[in-house]
Amino acid sequence: MKNHDDEIIISYFLKAGVMISVSFIIVGVIILFAKNGGDGYTLAQMSDYHYALAHGIDSRSVSLNKILSGLSAIDGLYFITVGLWVLIFTPITVVFIGWLSFLEDKNYLYVGMASIVLFNLFFAMLVIPRFIV
Repeated sequence: MKNHDDEIIISYFLKAGVMISVSFIIVGVIILFAKNGGDGYTLAQMSDYHYALAHGIDSRSVSLNKILSGLSAIDGLYFITVGLWVLIFTPITVVFIGWLSFLEDKNYLYVGMASIVLFNLFFAMLVIPRFIV
């Protein structure tokens, strides 16, 4: 039965995604504490709410185009960021695998529903944050 194969593939993706994500986050936290900070800020600066607010230290300060340089510089903040992105994209990958499976089975009702879910996920991730100040 093909559906059983899809379930096995999805379970492997979920397990791998969570394990990779947790690994990056744990390594990032260890590096963050070992270096007493990341991305040019100390742990005290990053944890002080008023300092962080005054200097613009938030999740938007970790830009995606600096991830590779942050990883190569062994910056814990970027390891944590990659771990969080892997965690975010794990269920999106599962929905996409389901979409492919529904398309292969010619189950167009579920192809449409999975397409709506994927559109909503990407819209919420890529468009809506642009409007939040």
